[in-house]
Amino acid sequence: MKKRFFAVSIVLFLSAALFITAQPGFRGPASERGQRGGGFFADRNILPPRLLLQAKEKIGLNADQENKIGAMIETHEQWAIKFGAEMKIKALKLRTTLAAEKINLENAEKLIREQADMRAELQIARLRLQMDAMALLTPE
Repeated sequence: MKKRFFAVSIVLFLSAALFITAQPGFRGPASERGQRGGGFFADRNILPPRLLLQAKEKIGLNADQENKIGAMIETHEQWAIKFGAEMKIKALKLRTTLAAEKINLENAEKLIREQADMRAELQIARLRLQMDAMALLTPE
């Protein structure tokens, strides 16, 4: 009898928990994961240049603006591909350093810092591209 009561109470508890979490508006732990909040600069009217080109008719880009933004994107992508290859080489060097039997802490620290600096440089380059593309837009 006690086993049956215990089993029924567990089922009721789990059902209640499932019912509560299935309610509209319930925001449990990690409810924001996977959702895009518009990005870091969403409230500052900074758009990726590709979106500007996709919405060229809506925002009224002229041919010159469209060509300049396209050239800026291509130049940035070429640089980013080369830079990304350098980042992969640094990551490979770090893996090799960490896989060694005796880890050289000084070399590992140097490689980790270089990787962090490279990620920051890439992010800054993206921001510069966005700002340069936005500077091409006219008030109309």
